[in-house]
Amino acid sequence: MVYVRVSTDKDEQVSSPENQIDICRYWLERNNYEWEEKSVVFDDGISGTVLLDRTAMQLVLEKARRREIKMVVFKSIHRLARDMRDALEIKETLIAHGVRLVTIEEGYDSLYEGKNDMKFEMFSMFAAQYPKTLSVSVTGALAAKVRRGEHLGQIPYGYKSVNKKLQIDEEVAPTIRKIFHWYNHHGLGFKSVMYKLNEELEKGNVVPPQRTEKWQLTTVQSIIKNASYTGTFIHNRYTTVKIDGRKKQIQNPREKWMIYENHHPAIIPIQEWELANSKIHKNHRKKITPWNEFRNILKCSECGSSMVIMQSYRIRKKDNVRVEWKYLKCSAYRRGGKDLCVNHAPIMYGDFRELMLKKIKEKANDIELNFQNTIQQQKKKEIASLETKLMLIEKKNRGLVDLYLEDKLISKQEFQLKRKEYENEIATIKDKLFIFKQENNTQMPIKNIKEAFEQFERNEEDLHHIFKQLLDEIIIYPDGKLDITYTFAK
Repeated sequence: MVYVRVSTDKDEQVSSPENQIDICRYWLERNNYEWEEKSVVFDDGISGTVLLDRTAMQLVLEKARRREIKMVVFKSIHRLARDMRDALEIKETLIAHGVRLVTIEEGYDSLYEGKNDMKFEMFSMFAAQYPKTLSVSVTGALAAKVRRGEHLGQIPYGYKSVNKKLQIDEEVAPTIRKIFHWYNHHGLGFKSVMYKLNEELEKGNVVPPQRTEKWQLTTVQSIIKNASYTGTFIHNRYTTVKIDGRKKQIQNPREKWMIYENHHPAIIPIQEWELANSKIHKNHRKKITPWNEFRNILKCSECGSSMVIMQSYRIRKKDNVRVEWKYLKCSAYRRGGKDLCVNHAPIMYGDFRELMLKKIKEKANDIELNFQNTIQQQKKKEIASLETKLMLIEKKNRGLVDLYLEDKLISKQEFQLKRKEYENEIATIKDKLFIFKQENNTQMPIKNIKEAFEQFERNEEDLHHIFKQLLDEIIIYPDGKLDITYTFAK
């Protein structure tokens, strides 16, 4: 087999799939091997540092385990993996199952290297270091651009790019200044500023936001928190890490941030931004985001947005006790009021939770539980269809021997051609079965639903993970009506 991988559509020409295939084909033909186009497997647009996402590589390893291949050829260890642990794991898996591993650029061939792993480990270390070195070089180059006053990334609302540098958009800047002025000096909160903006928008006194027709709460919040409006640019605020074989973006500690003051013209004085954000921090110390056990399950019937928990409180005068209310609200209505959605009849979160506990128990008692959800049933049908097809072709393949040896109905040449055709088809179906199972291995196991009911009966304090396994979706209508879809019932 020949394995080919490109990280992005911007990969340089030397790493293009055509180039990799051509180099591998030349090596194979020079070493007296027959070239077959179908032996090429290809991972497109996937980083070499993320093994779990590389379906073609997983297929190569599975074929090795089934002892269906004898050799895998790579243009270089960079194409095999850029994580040293992954590279060594791939090598060990292949060699343990008798598969010869060849990386052409490094001249590594497991057939001749034997148990000497030093050469492979050394090149794997260089391959693993390459993206890190490249990242440092890129970061340094980007920092140099920032020092020259160039802007990196998305253009902040209120600015425009001229010769790679930010300039104030004089049509938008007055609206930005009004936002800070209302928030700092008129005593308005985020939501009041949003309503004020939409009122002024209808009068033509402010401009609309960048991506929507109406101003939303989150847009106001992001503008007030954005230090770019003071002329400051923050570089290296975020980084990418590898967690459990997958990449995730996280925020760097503040000590690692590279802060460039006076990087571009300021729309507001830095004192205005500091005043606004000191108010934000002060408010945040008082507020605790309510824990929503139904997050990603509750949806608004009118706009499809998530239903979120809002909370309010008052101090009861007679005994000085804090009384809290938690109720459900459409997130779109929360962000933009009546311009984005409608206000639902108030549903207290505690009452809603108790209702759902009751309904799930009733549903479980009223029906014969069907623990095969639609996706799992479809998956089984697909696998069954492929396995039936595989069984029929294998039967035909076995029957060829009788046609050739006993019945003498086909010639030796016809036998060999048909045998090869069947074997290729069998291998293709087996590959499809493997890939299909790989792509669907995130489906919820049946036992998880059973375990969910067992935990549900114990009525644990936090039931989010259980609700996720038992509830597919809950649609809430403005009048309080509910449409509930369960994962365990048709």
